[in-house]
Amino acid sequence: MFGREYRDLADLLLNNERAKHFYKSLPQDIQQILTENGSEIRTMTALRHFAKTAPKTDD
Repeated sequence: MFGREYRDLADLLLNNERAKHFYKSLPQDIQQILTENGSEIRTMTALRHFAKTAPKTDD
């Protein structure tokens, strides 16, 4: 499951329950940043990396 590569973030979230659960657990601002970089996020590893390194916003 971790090694599979998808077309983009939308495809990953649609077809990988673990990725979907992880994404939904993130704050809204991080989800927005991930969505903006969706074409570059094709694996669960990439999703976790982008979430960890996303700039934090002060709302």
